[in-house]
Amino acid sequence: MSSPLGYVLHSRDLTMLQGVLEEAGYNSAKSVAHPERYDLAAKLLIQRFQGGMTSADDLTRELKRVLGTTISAMSPPSFERTRASIQGLPLP
Repeated sequence: MSSPLGYVLHSRDLTMLQGVLEEAGYNSAKSVAHPERYDLAAKLLIQRFQGGMTSADDLTRELKRVLGTTISAMSPPSFERTRASIQGLPLP
């Protein structure tokens, strides 16, 4: 049994959703401390968008309402030490 097809996201839709995520502080490359929160935020936006919420401002408000404050773009100190060690840089 298959599920019914949902709304197809176009590249302009994905670009807008990515912009909403980045403005809110969710960036997959910088969210190493909490990748699960990035995934949760992305899934929430896609779900709301497919449900008819297509305004970037509305999506931003919904993201904040559901998930609260944004995640930090700062990497955790343990990650920075590991990266410095691998790259042969002085430890922070």
